[in-house]
Amino acid sequence: MLDFNVNFEKCIQCGLCVADCPTTIIRFDSEHPSIDPSREARCLKCLHCLAICPSGAISILDVEPSDCKTIKNSFPSDEQLETLMRGRRSVRRFKQENVDTALINRLIELSANAPTAKNAMELQFTVVDDMDVMKKISDHTYKHITEAITEQRLPKGLGHFKAFAKAHAQGNDIIFRNAPHMLIVSAPTAGASAHIDVAIALTHFDLAATNAGLGSLWCGFALQALTGLVPDYKEMLGIPQEHDAAYVMMFGAPAVKYQRTVDRKFQTVHRVKL
Repeated sequence: MLDFNVNFEKCIQCGLCVADCPTTIIRFDSEHPSIDPSREARCLKCLHCLAICPSGAISILDVEPSDCKTIKNSFPSDEQLETLMRGRRSVRRFKQENVDTALINRLIELSANAPTAKNAMELQFTVVDDMDVMKKISDHTYKHITEAITEQRLPKGLGHFKAFAKAHAQGNDIIFRNAPHMLIVSAPTAGASAHIDVAIALTHFDLAATNAGLGSLWCGFALQALTGLVPDYKEMLGIPQEHDAAYVMMFGAPAVKYQRTVDRKFQTVHRVKL
């Protein structure tokens, strides 16, 4: 049940909810907008109808307008957003301390609001919010790497982990960067756009974490290590077996402070003219 409700006293019959519904299931079949039960299965659960209603007359899926924030005059300024996007850096040095769990939960909640193809919302957010647990994961990973090197069974393309294992023995963690926390966003590859959905969600987390004063790192080495050298990583981390689309982000309180933004003018911009 969608539990689509219209407050008749607040509804101004503007028709915006009807016009903006992606699947056209909301209609003016009577004096006020409604959804016939026969059309409910087509709902994407996008909540556009609730978001667009100017008078706050619509509730759906147990979400009330009062549960939501008003957007008007609440977005950051263009300059603030530009500073955030240009000032965000890949952090590889972290303080050895846990981030407040409430903050981690809030950042993940924000990231879970990222768009997914067809609004499928099939992502899982697997978070390591305790640095002691992160240490166990790191030790377990390096153990498997060392065994693979000793038994001469490093997969093709992963030869660089020999150097990583040697560096780790000398106290340098190139894979996880001694980060206290890790976030893995994963999805079933049967989804419409699983890999892109994962990347969008992590981008949301990356920017939100930066804005909250944390450091983050898109960590391809960690992804390679876990998926290529730790056979039981899904069982260890509680990731569903069918979730083969995934990426890893390390994060924590940064042990480095960058002073200014930089302007990357190195990427191609091609303007199409027909």
